[in-house]
Amino acid sequence: MTFAANLPRHQYVLVNRELCSQGQEKGWEEAVWFGLYSVPHRAWGCTVMLKCGALYRGLPLHALAFTNGVGTEWTLGDAQRWDCFGWNFTTIEYDYLRELDCKVWIASRQTWINGSYMFTAEPYGDGYSLEPSQTKSHHFIELANGRIACVPGNNILFTEASFTGRNPFAKPTWLKVQTQVFHAEEQAFDGVVGEETA
Repeated sequence: MTFAANLPRHQYVLVNRELCSQGQEKGWEEAVWFGLYSVPHRAWGCTVMLKCGALYRGLPLHALAFTNGVGTEWTLGDAQRWDCFGWNFTTIEYDYLRELDCKVWIASRQTWINGSYMFTAEPYGDGYSLEPSQTKSHHFIELANGRIACVPGNNILFTEASFTGRNPFAKPTWLKVQTQVFHAEEQAFDGVVGEETA
């Protein structure tokens, strides 16, 4: 069981003190975000080292901001589209997507926000991940408003200048959710392997 994993690269962020002091403190604390954990049907838990040296885990994604995001109102529903699927996941920074610009659909606000790819959390081994119509990658994006969003692939349009051009197209209406399971070994075993090929 995974439960917790390293980020592909640690991130220097600010943490909303209200969310790690049960509302007793105001303001923002410098931190290094280095870990992530998953509990089924809960928001992602972020693990950080605070500037004071304390470790703090279980912060929801909307508790984190980059310097320019401190004044931006941001809810958990803005930051994360789906709860975690299960205990098991892996984190990866896809080389091809590394630092690519993108537009992210923030469903809670019904708007697109520009951003830059950070990394992806890929769940596995749970019922949602095994069902083609439900499986999702959880892409973490640094947004232009200084906040972070975790969204599925169908909520992002990437810009890769040599391939997509500088301006991404509108979201295609012809893409549909994958609902099939494919197997390479579809034929009956006896029809493939006979005495002459065994």
